[in-house]
Amino acid sequence: MRRACVFMLVLGCQQDRGSTAVELTDRSWTAHGAVVAAGESAKTCAEAGAAMQREFIARRQAFVDAMAIDKDKAQLEAATAYIEANEGRYKDLETRMAALSERCADEPTVQAAFAQMSSP
Repeated sequence: MRRACVFMLVLGCQQDRGSTAVELTDRSWTAHGAVVAAGESAKTCAEAGAAMQREFIARRQAFVDAMAIDKDKAQLEAATAYIEANEGRYKDLETRMAALSERCADEPTVQAAFAQMSSP
């Protein structure tokens, strides 16, 4: 499941032609981290959802830019190699995302933010 989560987060955005797969992957993970941090710092799940939505909107392009990696085999291979080489970094984010999703499982705006990240 972890690998599926990683690919879901990294794959799926329209690729910025001037950036490498590593750069796109890195920006995508930075954007994911910012959205999750916004939710984590909120006092309630309703506040978390609103904060996550704002952060997603501000960083949407990073998600969009990463999605097209899967359309280019060489870019996909480069992104996969980068993810595998930096697995610990991504495991931490995945753990944080799972905890926030579980804590706010009944908050539709939090769940919507997670859905937007995987399909911007």
